[in-house]
This record gives sequence, C-alpha cells and structure tokens, in this order.
Amino acid sequence: MKLQKYIAILFITIAGAVQFLSCSKMDEYKEEFMAGGEIIYAGALDTVIAQSGYKRINLKLVLGKDPQVTRIKAFWNDKRDSVEIAVQRPLSSDTINYLINNLSAGGYNFTIYTFDAQNHTSVVRNANGVAYDDDYVNSLANRTLRSITPNANVDSLILKWNDSNLGQLGTELVYTLRAGGDKVMTLFPRDTMVGIPDDYVPGSELRYRSFYKPNENAYDTFKVPEYSVATLAELIFERQLAKTGFKQYSLPGDVGASQYATWTMPKLWDGTYAAPGYATAIAALPLSFTFDTGESSAINRIIYWMPSDRIFNTDAAKVFEVWGSDAPAANGSWDSWTLLTTCTSVKPSGLAPGTNTAADVAAAAAGQEFVFPANGPKTRYIRIKALSRWGTGTFISMGELTFFTRTRR
Repeated sequence: MKLQKYIAILFITIAGAVQFLSCSKMDEYKEEFMAGGEIIYAGALDTVIAQSGYKRINLKLVLGKDPQVTRIKAFWNDKRDSVEIAVQRPLSSDTINYLINNLSAGGYNFTIYTFDAQNHTSVVRNANGVAYDDDYVNSLANRTLRSITPNANVDSLILKWNDSNLGQLGTELVYTLRAGGDKVMTLFPRDTMVGIPDDYVPGSELRYRSFYKPNENAYDTFKVPEYSVATLAELIFERQLAKTGFKQYSLPGDVGASQYATWTMPKLWDGTYAAPGYATAIAALPLSFTFDTGESSAINRIIYWMPSDRIFNTDAAKVFEVWGSDAPAANGSWDSWTLLTTCTSVKPSGLAPGTNTAADVAAAAAGQEFVFPANGPKTRYIRIKALSRWGTGTFISMGELTFFTRTRR
C-alpha cells in the first residue's frame, strides 16, 4: 500500500512539472510573438484568376467578405514587379479586373495580398497565367473547307467542313450580298456544314478565318491573321420532270401507233434505255409524235438515249427537233408550237454505222445531253419532230428521254 501511495505521489508531481513547463513555454511565445497584441489579418481574396491575353494578362480578383479591405497588391517576376489596386467603396461588384499590359511572352506566377486601412495584410493567394505574342498567333490555322456543293432544292450552297482544331471557338464567314454589302456568319466547332442562301454574288469570294482561345479562362480571343478564300459558284436551280405525269397525246399529222406491240411510246419514260424503246410506225421523214408532261415548265435540258440494241445504227434517231406548247391546236397545226431546240446526236469515233468503239458504247450508255437556250417559254406538251436516223430504216426509234427544268413547282 505504501508503494502504491508513493507511485501516485510521483505521477502527480511529474504532471504538475509538465504543466508548469508548458505554461512557461506558452508565456515565452506570447511575449516573443504577440508582444504588440493579437495578430490581425485582412480578409483574403475569395478567388484569383490570371487570364491569358495578347502581351498582357488580366487579373480577375473576387473579393471576400471583409468590408475593411481597401487595397490589393500583386507581385510577379519574383516580386521584382508589382501593382497596387485601390478598392473603391461602395462596391459596384465584388469582382475587380486589372489588366497588366506590355508583358513579354511566357508564363507568370502572381502572389497577391489584400490590405485594410490599418495596413493589416491577408494570407497570400497565388495564380498562374500566360502572355502570348505573335509566335502563338502565327501558329493558328483556319478550319479547312472540305467541299462546296450546290443544293438547288433548298436554294443554297452547302459548305462541308473538316473538324475544328483544339481551342477553336468558331470560324467567321464573310461573303458579298447581291443586294450590296457583306454578310457575316459564324461557324461553331460543333457544326460540320452550313448553308449559304441564294443571296450572294455568283463568282464572288467567300472569306473565312478561325478564332481561338488558348484556354477556357483566356481574356483575349485570337484570330488567324489571314482569311482563307473560296469561290462561290452560281447556284442554278434544276429539277427533273417527274415521269409519272407523262402520257401520250395524239394529234392530227403525227405518226401512228408503234408497229411493234412492245415498242410503245411510254417506253420513252420508263426509266431505262435498254431495248425495247419506242419505235414509231413506218413513215417518211420528217415525222412527229406528241406527249403530255403533266405540268407547264421551261425546259432547261434533256438527256437522250438510243435503244441499246441499235446505238448509232439503223433507225435510231440522229437529228430531231423539240417543240413545246401550253395549248396545242386541236387540228395539229404547228402554229401553236414553239421550236425549243434542235438536237444532233454525235458519235465520238465518227465511224460508220454498225462499227462502235468503247467510247461510242460508253457515250450511248451515258446518254447524250442537249442544253436548251435560256429564257425559253413554259410548255406542258412536247412534240418531237425527227429529221434523220443513224442508218437505213423506215421508222424512228428512241430508248429514253429525260427532261430537266429550272421552273419551281
């Protein structure tokens, strides 16, 4: 029992000594470091962002809740450079922007403090930013234009683009309006195509250049120094006449029905030039036949195919006229008709009928195009007058006819 009592007394003695020593040390600390009273700090900035720019950096400083803060001081270049910013009260905003200009290109580390009227300072806030110069600007590239495709059905040119580059905010497009002046559009990175409506000057230039931000918080937007250019071709509206509306239209003076049961006139618009096509009844040249297209339109061009089993030979039509009318005379008179164009089939090789080269065969398969004079009248009814054939024969044959118009529905 005596041993336990001595041990308890020993522990109490040691604890008291420790407490005494601790209190002595704390007193010494207070005397040394708090001789002037308790340390007071100014309220630190809530947020600091160093926003990158062209030969400059913008310090975006968000104040904290301390209403006693009167100034801010920022240091950089290892504190060799600094700036002091007054805090004007009452505040119009809790965010202060301060531009540091005339910086050389490179990265900068900023240490920033706030102060109150008693010159109490805050804990430090740090921010890093980059100043860019012409080397960066000259490294930027315009977004690349992949193709320009006329789309007459929607009255616009369709511009297709390759993917945007990293950091690209968009691409500025500028073109000349037919009504005068320029139109400016913006292509955003998510856009892969854009339409230019039919309001531009045909043959004029599209100018485009991209603009960038090197990072999300950058202060300045950087534009590629030079525009890239592309030519805007004329947008020509054209559509194929729907063959579903075609039908035979008989007039006095026209050639009679086909002499072959399977070579009827509807074969001219069945979508294939393979035999059988259309073969007229036996008749002396010139001979004519008529059909109704189902709508009144100005014909822009046609494509003519000969029957595939007699290309550049026998009774395949060689020279023929295309006439048009909106109100044909019932007696078959040509007075109510307008000559739209004369079509002359040309054989690439120039060889005599019966001998065809690969080029001749390819030309026949592709069809022969005939463009009509501009500003022709609108016509619903078409009358073909055949003037000659490729070889000997007693009638005229055709494989297929396709009509195109610039007239909108």
